Formats: sequence, C-alpha cells, structure tokens
Amino acid sequence: MKKIWNWMISLLNKIRRDRLYHFICGLIFAAFFCIVLKMGFWCFWPVIFIGFFKEFIDKWQDGNFDWIDLLATVLGGLVIAIFALIGK
Repeated sequence: MKKIWNWMISLLNKIRRDRLYHFICGLIFAAFFCIVLKMGFWCFWPVIFIGFFKEFIDKWQDGNFDWIDLLATVLGGLVIAIFALIGK
C-alpha cells in the first residue's frame, strides 16, 4: 500500500501546480452547474466555455494560450459530468 501511495505522490509532484489548479477549478465549476443549476451531464459544456475564456484572457494579458491548461480544466469538468451520468 505504501508503494502505491508513494507512486501517486510522485506522479502528482510531476504535474505543474497551475495545471492542478485548472483541473480543480473544472471540478468546482462543473459541480456548481450540475448540482445548483441541475444541468446533469450538460454541466460539461459551460466548463469548456469557462476554460476557453480563461485562456483567451491569458492570451490577451501575456500572449500565452496554453492548450494543456484548457485540457486540464475540461478534464476536471468531464469527471463531474461522468459522475452525473452514472448517477442517473
């Protein structure tokens, strides 16, 4: 069990902290749209929009549109959408 735990920690340490934040924000936004606004599986789509909006702001501010950050945000939203689909 300790080997698995150490492997997971080393894997998380390799991920840039900013991308982890994008993933967590995708989770939070999707959970909001799924639970509060009762969108179910469709909570995934606003997260895509929010991720693009964030990256366009980054592009405008410092000229850097990061597709991997967008992917991390969308993956966070996808996790909640899958749970919403399974929960039906």
